[in-house]
Amino acid sequence: MDWLLRVQADPALGPALDEWRAADPAHARAWEQASRTWELIGEIPPVYETRRESAEYAKSRRDYAAIRGHRRTFALGMTAAALAACLSIVVLSTLMPHVGADYATSTAELRDVALEDGSTVHLAPRSAIVTRFTKERRSVRLLDGEAFFEVAPNKDRPFVVEADGLSVTVVGTAFDVRMSADLLTVDVARGTVAVSYRKGERPLDTRLTVGDRVEVNRITGAGRQSEIPEETVASWRDHRLFVEGASVAQVVEELRRFQAGWIVIADSGLAKRRVTGLYDLGDPKRALRALVRPFGGRVRELTPLIHILSED
Repeated sequence: MDWLLRVQADPALGPALDEWRAADPAHARAWEQASRTWELIGEIPPVYETRRESAEYAKSRRDYAAIRGHRRTFALGMTAAALAACLSIVVLSTLMPHVGADYATSTAELRDVALEDGSTVHLAPRSAIVTRFTKERRSVRLLDGEAFFEVAPNKDRPFVVEADGLSVTVVGTAFDVRMSADLLTVDVARGTVAVSYRKGERPLDTRLTVGDRVEVNRITGAGRQSEIPEETVASWRDHRLFVEGASVAQVVEELRRFQAGWIVIADSGLAKRRVTGLYDLGDPKRALRALVRPFGGRVRELTPLIHILSED
């Protein structure tokens, strides 16, 4: 994926890429996998498997294009007005989780925090933590956003990360904890962690090791464990976002932390679409276009701070 992004930015690297691919059959296989992923996010004309493009469907789209255009113009105008009216509410809701934080980041800001025990916390954008260390225990509470933890080993002082009822306990390891609107997620890069959650109808107690992920639904309390590629854990630190089977709404929620202003999804159907792909967090606007392109969507920039996503 690194090669793919570099060649997209500088085609002159083509010969170096060819040399790298020829050096090892594993390189060639990795390149093919990266290319397929790139197709899925629309950077290359994709094969549409979920979108119905029959003649009847195409005709209906043409018949209703004018009506939809008028409706969409009205809807976009109302959306812009609502955004302006709710500006103060949005700002307050963004700032409130950071009140009382020991460390916090703003939009598009990455920050490394060195703790007193030798551990390091890598804060993603729009994230906040509170720390509390005693002789018996090292505690960090994630108030908002996402953080990657590299924990200094100390068997006599467990390191505990808490996030809205989720508890992650370790002695020495590296893992990522993320809070989104509907999910609490833990990804493990090194070592082993114990994860518990007590808010749901069925209490969760599990142990995760390298490449394991657990997701807890913040609404229902349901937990789900899966495996992910090790190299994708906390890939946001390298300004990359890899998702597999995520909804457009979930990806947009991640991109909002790297894009100043507001990103609004005008179509509920578009918000529910599922995507798999790699997105460049260093260029959120380009990532938004790549996100909706496979579904015939577009991104409208009403102002530099307001972007509307919709299906045409």
